[in-house]
Amino acid sequence: MAFLVFASRNGSSLLTSAAARAWCPAIGRLSHHDLQAPLSSHKGSGLLYQRRHFSSKPQITYRISVSCSAKGRPFNPEKTCYNFDSVQHSALADNPNSKSKRQNRLGCGEDAFFVSRVGNDLAAVAFGVADGVGGWAEFGIDPADFSHGLCSYMAKSALHWEHPVERLRPKNLIQMGYNMLLEDGSISAGGSTASVGVAQKDGRLELANLGDSGSVLLRLAAVHHYSVPQTHDFNTPYQLSMIPPQRRAQGVTFGGSYIEDLPRDAVVTNVGMQHGDVLILATDGVFDNLNNQDILKIITTRMISAGAWEGSAAEGIGISERLNELTKPGGVDIEFLSPQTSFKSAEQPSKSVLCNGTYGHTLQALLAASIVGEAKLASIDSRRDGPFAKEAQRYFPWEVYHGGKVDDICALVVVAVEAVP
Repeated sequence: MAFLVFASRNGSSLLTSAAARAWCPAIGRLSHHDLQAPLSSHKGSGLLYQRRHFSSKPQITYRISVSCSAKGRPFNPEKTCYNFDSVQHSALADNPNSKSKRQNRLGCGEDAFFVSRVGNDLAAVAFGVADGVGGWAEFGIDPADFSHGLCSYMAKSALHWEHPVERLRPKNLIQMGYNMLLEDGSISAGGSTASVGVAQKDGRLELANLGDSGSVLLRLAAVHHYSVPQTHDFNTPYQLSMIPPQRRAQGVTFGGSYIEDLPRDAVVTNVGMQHGDVLILATDGVFDNLNNQDILKIITTRMISAGAWEGSAAEGIGISERLNELTKPGGVDIEFLSPQTSFKSAEQPSKSVLCNGTYGHTLQALLAASIVGEAKLASIDSRRDGPFAKEAQRYFPWEVYHGGKVDDICALVVVAVEAVP
């Protein structure tokens, strides 16, 4: 089964700080038409929240987008925002067997991601992010080889799953991807963190997290769940590793050792996703620069501005009846957003081509690009101490460290939407 190949438009990739804060229309487009039927609903006794009544338990569909930005490169959300739908797509990931895989990689630097169907089930999805351990570059090893390879093989493992969907666990998916990576003769060494999820049509979600990539689940403008980083020491996360025999022998000779954590060391969490929930999986390029409250503020602002959530602090937050439409191609209207964008003009926007060449803004792409854009700005802001700077000050109070942390950045966003089975 082939993995998706995307195309992107040629154009200016440099955004000023002002434009980057308001670039939201310049986001990726889905390459298909959502085939889910519109949600039927009616207003209940509450002021805002619309309850849906079905004869059976409602099915959850997952609308997924990913945005990323490589370290040292300007952030262009038009080129690095990717969308997935299990009806049209089998998987979204790099092809590990491509002879020119480095040239054709998705533009996340040493970060990587994947989204995939689970076997032939169109309702269940597996997804994840990974962050290559940059220290391997000192030995002439490209850290991206490991992280991109791991995500590619996890996508392949999920896509070829032949057992009942309920038996695929994210920790096992990491193990399968890791095993395939160790057998890949084109990758000689490296390491990576991983944050992986498997979601089923009834809303059940299992997450496995190894290292300092992680997840945040938001519900009605509140943080419902968040993962805790796994670290051995400051800036030393848990990580999968591939150690060449020669390097291992040198470590023994000189009294050193390598960090070699295993998939079984991942922390597993089970949660239930509900209509209107927003799940974010991200690498440390996000979490080193934005805390959970920063992410909550970004998502809440965008969800309310787009009309996906309704209400106020005084009245409470509810889910809009338009949520289903907003997550479809073309669901997000650029007119409600700031005029300061990377489009050439509001009347004739420069078209962004992603996936299979169709156009249209989606809510989930807006959210993913918003997180990456704000993390990018925070990473180069020397006046604002982010989570990494505060942690560095706690560990090394005698050192002077201020500002953000420049790094590759990747955010995968899942919006849960109820649909009639």
